Amino acid sequence: MTALIARPITPESFAPFGRVYDLSGAASPDVKVMAGEGWADSFTLRPLIDGSGHLGMTQGPAAPWSCRQMERHPLTEEALFCATAPIVLAVAAASDAPAPAATTLAAFILRPGMVAVMKRGVWHDACRGLNGPAPYYWMALCGLGNDPWVPVAGGPVEVRA
Repeated sequence: MTALIARPITPESFAPFGRVYDLSGAASPDVKVMAGEGWADSFTLRPLIDGSGHLGMTQGPAAPWSCRQMERHPLTEEALFCATAPIVLAVAAASDAPAPAATTLAAFILRPGMVAVMKRGVWHDACRGLNGPAPYYWMALCGLGNDPWVPVAGGPVEVRA
């Protein structure tokens, strides 16, 4: 079984799959930060996803795991963000193929304050907690059709943090 080591997410490393926001850092061209006495408020300067998304929450088990299946959403972007603890996201390149290719998988670590917005059609597995089971939030348009989970072609792939 092929092994894949997750790396910290950055806008540059995640660019083939989507975009990244850091709401825990300083202001940037994509994020505005306002502060007062003992508080800071950060937000994205553009809407998080295209369209009026639905907010969801998933409880993920702990990494490492064997990535055997993935899903994709050709009709919506999907944003993922931590609730209280870091998570690991496994993705594969968007394609017209009927299944994600094991050779295109990448894995990223998101820490609280980081947001990953996947492009339409990017294959992904459910996230796992970096240091144990962890909840995380997602935002996407729902009810657009069936997005089946399919086996990873050439897989499975062992995802480690």
